[in-house]
Amino acid sequence: MFKRLLIISLFATSILQSQTAHAESGYRYWGYFQAPAGATSWTAAMTGPSVEVKDGDVEGWTFTASSNDIPATAPMMDPDFADLCADVSEVAGKVRVGLVVDFGAAEIAPAGETPREFFRDCVVVKSGSVGLDVLTEVLEVRAGESGLICGIAGYPAEECGAEIDMALLTTEEVESISTEEEASQEPTSSNSIALAGLAVIALLVGLVALRRRSSK
Repeated sequence: MFKRLLIISLFATSILQSQTAHAESGYRYWGYFQAPAGATSWTAAMTGPSVEVKDGDVEGWTFTASSNDIPATAPMMDPDFADLCADVSEVAGKVRVGLVVDFGAAEIAPAGETPREFFRDCVVVKSGSVGLDVLTEVLEVRAGESGLICGIAGYPAEECGAEIDMALLTTEEVESISTEEEASQEPTSSNSIALAGLAVIALLVGLVALRRRSSK
């Protein structure tokens, strides 16, 4: 019975470890965030940079990494339009848009590449322009066939939405790419919780069977 119990325990543990390893797989890519006029925090964009921008908006891009359990991080700089465009006057027929580009941490940089310094600017574009127009007005952009933004200002040089092992990141880096929203979420996935429950149940069933056998 002890042997059976040990086998059940090891089997359940191996499943949990496999599930955890799978959950640690993620991607690094350019995340896109927006802050409409008057906003003081970033909102992850639900679409690509194809929405018309208005005077007072701030556009944000950050090279980030995320997985099912770790969300993408917003740019480290707040979307402060007043600060970004303090010295830029309104122009008839055009709009002023703040732009923030965070090239991310060295821990998630592709091999052999170094992130650029933080970029910030006030971009003036014609009325009716979209987010992509703001970005391409001041920086070189490399896009994939699907329209995904792969590189900004030459970074990264070649890859586009590469899959990475999140387990390779340091504890500090994992914390830095975790948002306040993540703190309110469950620390493990529903599948991991279910498997953990099954493992506990299997152990309890084995113990009950062992006690019954011993009492006979």
